Amino acid sequence: MNFQDWYTDTVDIWRVVSTTANSLTTNTLTELYTAIPCRIYQSDSAPINMEQTAAYVKQADRLMCDVSVDIQPGDQLIIHRGAGLGRTALDIRAFAADPNLYFEPFGAVLPGLAHQEIRLLQQEIVKGGASHGTDLDGTGAAAKVHRASD
Repeated sequence: MNFQDWYTDTVDIWRVVSTTANSLTTNTLTELYTAIPCRIYQSDSAPINMEQTAAYVKQADRLMCDVSVDIQPGDQLIIHRGAGLGRTALDIRAFAADPNLYFEPFGAVLPGLAHQEIRLLQQEIVKGGASHGTDLDGTGAAAKVHRASD
């Protein structure tokens, strides 16, 4: 058994990076890694919550990947479900918690079990007209709604 065979998804890792130029420090959301093999599991199927102004979903899933992957608490993760299998599904945007590292035990009977698990926070305002792709700037530009009256 090898966890590498279980990684059916991929993840892009974004982090806020500070840069200083001319004595001015700016923070920029930067994509550090792309298409890293992973798997979401123990999915939390929380219902959609309705409020007066909007509907939202709040889920707490877990992501599993190799121990060599640099994921830090607060990183924004764009997860492509099924991408490791050549499938296309809606992307998931989540934020990482502290990684839990599980190293290969010395003399392991089943090698290839080293991995890390990261709890995810997915909290999104529900938008109509979802599309395949990621709306990183939050403008909804990728989504287009077609009504029967159009």
